Amino acid sequence: MTFYQNPFFWAMIGMFCLVGGGVIVSRKSGYSVLYGAVIVTVFVLARGVLVLPFCVQPRFEANGWHLFVGGLIFVIGLVFSLPALAIKPLTAPNEQMKLVTTGFYALVRNPIYLGEVLWCLGWSIMFRSIIGLALVPLWWTALLLHTLVEEESLERALGEKYLVYKRKVRGRIIPGLPI
Repeated sequence: MTFYQNPFFWAMIGMFCLVGGGVIVSRKSGYSVLYGAVIVTVFVLARGVLVLPFCVQPRFEANGWHLFVGGLIFVIGLVFSLPALAIKPLTAPNEQMKLVTTGFYALVRNPIYLGEVLWCLGWSIMFRSIIGLALVPLWWTALLLHTLVEEESLERALGEKYLVYKRKVRGRIIPGLPI
């Protein structure tokens, strides 16, 4: 098996990019939008590739239901990820940024991360990837840890506005739950 066929290689690349994203949002100076876009793209690409059929791994049996169920979860995840189109990817928060509290942001503080978890779950089900399914809780935990760093940066940059928003919208990634 070559490295690009190994799902754990892609999982490692994805986690490395998430750590890189944490470094970006925790710094006051931030990085360029291009750097943030590259980190986000590789993070998403790595998690998408690791479940594909050319990555040798165990797969669960299914009688076609996996395409519908996985596809539905995948599409819901993409819908929750739509707010990402309106932001600069992985840039450090600053005092001039506008705090968005409407739409999906009224339900959960990080709808993009909810979408990320859902599309990974749906994609893994669609391709019957046991490794992909096993990694979904790891991705969720990693994104949750990332939000802790991100929220600290947002509190520094936005102050009381963000603290009021946090009290109003409890869910970090899962609506209604502080997790």
